[in-house]
Amino acid sequence: MSATQVIKEIEQLTPSEQSEVIQFAYRVDAERMLSGKELGTLAKRMIEASDPVQKLRIREELTRGFYGGKPDA
Repeated sequence: MSATQVIKEIEQLTPSEQSEVIQFAYRVDAERMLSGKELGTLAKRMIEASDPVQKLRIREELTRGFYGGKPDA
């Protein structure tokens, strides 16, 4: 099944079912490990950021991206 077919199927779901799909997609994205290129881009953003709060957020994102976002990682 292609991504286009999956999207068309999701469009046919009830709003409640679509919400479950969205939550699943966010969870999968949060748990995945980032590629070297993605990690490098984040590291560059962290170095260039002037706001300490933004630096901390990017650092946390880097950590999740390196290890994956699973609770036991």
